[in-house]
Amino acid sequence: MSSATVTIPEGLPDEVRLNPAKSLKALQGLIGFTLAAGVALAIGYTVDATPSKSQFWFSYLVGFTLALDVALGALFWNQMHHVTDAGWSVGIRRTYENMTRTIPVLAILFLPLAYNVVIAGNDAPWRWVPNDEINQADHLWKHKSGYLNPGFFVFRFAAYFAVWIGLSVLQRKLSTTQDATGAVKLSRTMRGWAFTGTLLLGVTATFAAFDLIMSLNFHWFSTIFGVYFWAGGMRGSLATLVLIMLTLRACGYLRHTVTMEHLHDCGKLLFGLTVFWTYIAFSQYFLIWYGNIPEETVWYLRRREGLWFTLSVLLPICYFVIPFFVLLPQKHKRTPQILGFAAAWILFFHLYDLYWQIMPEKLADPTRYGTAVLGDKVVEGLGRELERGPDVGVHWLDITSVLFFFGTLLSCTLYGMRQTPLIPIRDPRLPESLHFENELT
Repeated sequence: MSSATVTIPEGLPDEVRLNPAKSLKALQGLIGFTLAAGVALAIGYTVDATPSKSQFWFSYLVGFTLALDVALGALFWNQMHHVTDAGWSVGIRRTYENMTRTIPVLAILFLPLAYNVVIAGNDAPWRWVPNDEINQADHLWKHKSGYLNPGFFVFRFAAYFAVWIGLSVLQRKLSTTQDATGAVKLSRTMRGWAFTGTLLLGVTATFAAFDLIMSLNFHWFSTIFGVYFWAGGMRGSLATLVLIMLTLRACGYLRHTVTMEHLHDCGKLLFGLTVFWTYIAFSQYFLIWYGNIPEETVWYLRRREGLWFTLSVLLPICYFVIPFFVLLPQKHKRTPQILGFAAAWILFFHLYDLYWQIMPEKLADPTRYGTAVLGDKVVEGLGRELERGPDVGVHWLDITSVLFFFGTLLSCTLYGMRQTPLIPIRDPRLPESLHFENELT
């Protein structure tokens, strides 16, 4: 990086830019599909007959969390490539930058949830929202109400989105400016911001996980939950990237700039994150099981009822065991069909994991509350756990919500791809990426 500017490498193929006409047609089709899913989701709100429209709001939350988790994972990977000053990954970094274009749109799509918390009150999926006589009699609600209250909840997410949007826009702006100027100093600037950005992203995303998912049941808490959320998000975003890269290569793009050498390394990361997610998931479960404290075990007990128990057993099998053995052989990580299957499998079961985290907290009937007797004390809030219905099964609103939010993510990503080259064409480390090879054994 000694030169002041960098020129575009000689012989860089035209495959680094999308065909304007074909990509526009694809974008229009994708936006149309996403809007159709959005209309169906809006219709679902009007026809939802569940008390307080709980089915709609929980479905909306699942789709929103999936898109947010993947977008934040992309922001994380973009920051980490700068922090580590990685050369091999320059070719895939621009796709992560384009995936983060979803974050400002998600800030807008968060507004219905914010309205629901502040205005609608009892319609919110979070059980700490109603300021009713039941919550007021709950000791834990009183203890946590300074943090879990509508105003502070919305304020926190305003701060989260300000950080996320600021980081994503800044890094993307610096990267595309370098495409035009070739200034080497911009690489150092991006790296400098990435150190601070990674810390800010880690803190804000951890608290967002607490707020979005963990606080659905404010009686339960886990200090490792933020890391659990992060582990899934990193896997989901990397799996999405692999699928996008394979799709672009199948359409004739990036065949000489993002090779199987790069995808092999993505497969290695997917494999490593599979083990990491399992380590975090087991650590959380084991510590809660060993402690055997009712306020902690209630979260897992809910997921041992009825069909939720079957889904709980399938989660480690499908999200760890199967991808572990599929990605273990070196040959599999270098075979596009197998790597693509593994990425699609992991992405689907990342959604499965989020569904498993969120949906058991949906009340079958929010108007029914019970009491639980612990020793000589009557605990109002904990009794709600005993009044749950099974509520197992995929509702059509769940599917519609996922299609809408993931379609939004893909639409924003494709829009970004049409605006700039598919790779950072004047990054000083691009030649290293173009000639990258794994040392195979």
